[in-house]
Amino acid sequence: MDKFVLVIDDDEKLNILLTDYLTKFGFNVTAVSHPHDGLEFLEREKPDIIILDVMLPDMDGFEVCKEIRKTHSVPILMLTARGEVTDRIVGLELGADDYLPKPFEPRELVAWLQSI
Repeated sequence: MDKFVLVIDDDEKLNILLTDYLTKFGFNVTAVSHPHDGLEFLEREKPDIIILDVMLPDMDGFEVCKEIRKTHSVPILMLTARGEVTDRIVGLELGADDYLPKPFEPRELVAWLQSI
């Protein structure tokens, strides 16, 4: 069975690239560009993994992560340009399972997703 990945990132070009790339490796991917859409989607569907950006409109990824952790234990990978050590620590302390700074190696992302 394919793993179902939810991507929450406001970069629509990256969403398209991630969807296309991850699909080639057998992942079923849904990408949304607004955090509220991602949270609503999470209530309707049950993804196996969430890829979450930190810099989002209206609600940053740290807040989204906190909201997700209130009711879900789905693995979360923070994928963001904010790669400072303090940002990574905050993300992990809020419940993210890992933190991959942009730019990233796409194959490394796939390896991480496959290991979950």
